[in-house]
Amino acid sequence: MKNIAVITGGESSENKISLESAKVVINNIDKDKYMPYLIVIDGIDWKLNIEGKAVLIDKNDFSFTNNKTKVKFDCAFIVIHGNPGENGRLQGYFDMLHIPYTASGLLSSALTFNKYFCKKYLESFNILTAKSIILLKGDNFKTAKIIEELGIPLFVKPNNGGSSYGISKVKKGDELFQAIIDAFHYDDEIIIEEFINGRELTCGVMKRNNRISTFPVTEIITKNEFFDSEAKYEKKSEEITPANIPQNISEECQELSRKIFEKLNCKGVSRIDYIWTGEELYFLEINTIPGMTAESIIPKQAEALGLNIKELYDILIEEAINSRY
Repeated sequence: MKNIAVITGGESSENKISLESAKVVINNIDKDKYMPYLIVIDGIDWKLNIEGKAVLIDKNDFSFTNNKTKVKFDCAFIVIHGNPGENGRLQGYFDMLHIPYTASGLLSSALTFNKYFCKKYLESFNILTAKSIILLKGDNFKTAKIIEELGIPLFVKPNNGGSSYGISKVKKGDELFQAIIDAFHYDDEIIIEEFINGRELTCGVMKRNNRISTFPVTEIITKNEFFDSEAKYEKKSEEITPANIPQNISEECQELSRKIFEKLNCKGVSRIDYIWTGEELYFLEINTIPGMTAESIIPKQAEALGLNIKELYDILIEEAINSRY
């Protein structure tokens, strides 16, 4: 039986969602094949709970000792959304220890976590993205110049982050300054994007038998101004899988998702978000460690594909173990 470290927690605003995702993984992993251990990362404090007792992880070799027996892991199932699980830091650590993990590698994770540079990289492959600018904390900026370049409405987002925390849709010029200040509470870098009017689509992609395969496309219809954290986690949106869109658009979205996944050299499972204007698909962002809660999109897409959640986890774990080192 393989020992699986289900890693959760982290240091970002997505900590709570990560903990919820990890519970779903622990509850649904195939325990006839795997022995899962829930490991919570809180800064330099890495620990798991055994029979009500906190046990520290030995970070020298990513192991723990229980009843004088050292336990090591065959695979790390990373469900940290945000730092340090989605930005490449944990991946670099596991690479040095030669421990397989169910996520994209260090470079891919670092690039995809940075919204601005990910967009710029994909633009080199003629993939459409919204016009954008990046601001660093401490930069001098003029809101009038930003509006002149990007127009109104526009979006202000933390450049490194997820779950829509810190995002604002700016519909009036006098709202922009405060939106920038708010986003800087979540990150030292922010991205400001032009507004693209259209329908929001998202497509899951994963490596399976070392080949890229796609999930059915989902359309997200939100009751809020946009698909913000409230819409995601408080049932303020409708997620339709498969999306009620023309077949050729669905196939185009899936093919574009395969291309993006390949160009970014992703592994494991990712979810790629788009705006469809009715004519063109615009890339929004990619989530390389998508949510696994009951409300999350990837488990629903897997179900529409005919995979139950236990089978999905099995694919991710075996793919990680068989394709690394």
